[in-house]
Amino acid sequence: MEINAAKMELRARMRAAFDNDARAEDSAIICEKLRALPEWQAAKMVMAFAPMGDEPDIEPLLCKTRATALPRWAGDGYEPAKITNLTEDICPGRFGVREPASGCSSLDWSEIDVMLIPGLAFDAEGNRIGRGGGFYDRFLANVQVVKVGLCYDDLILQKIPNEPHDVPMDIVVAQTATYQGAIK
Repeated sequence: MEINAAKMELRARMRAAFDNDARAEDSAIICEKLRALPEWQAAKMVMAFAPMGDEPDIEPLLCKTRATALPRWAGDGYEPAKITNLTEDICPGRFGVREPASGCSSLDWSEIDVMLIPGLAFDAEGNRIGRGGGFYDRFLANVQVVKVGLCYDDLILQKIPNEPHDVPMDIVVAQTATYQGAIK
């Protein structure tokens, strides 16, 4: 099977497997594991994501435990923008994803210490499959930041098909396991 077809099939399978009933409890466990990471504890600025309905709910961590940035569409790609209030600073953005409002300050990528990244599935080597737009891979290819993938246990697979442009995570955090990738 061609790699693009394999990725499309995997995306469909992962969306179908999502269990919304366990989301709140599982998300709380993932947040606790994230807070315990030395990389999180050392971070001054974290770039997160505004969770969609099938992604771990990390909102309890945002703007409360670390300075927070979210990705904001800036013409031809995403930029980090600082938020301080989840209800006032976020608005609907490109592709229906919530993002920082225009009044939020842009940041330089060098100001980001840790980046939290959602995915439809991950493997223990840090490979991820996203929603198919390639946005995270494009900006991760050009920044030096600790990349932390967040997902539910049932989204950790044996092997994710990957291509040379796919950027692996340094760490993947799920409810019962944490996988260290490229960080030594």
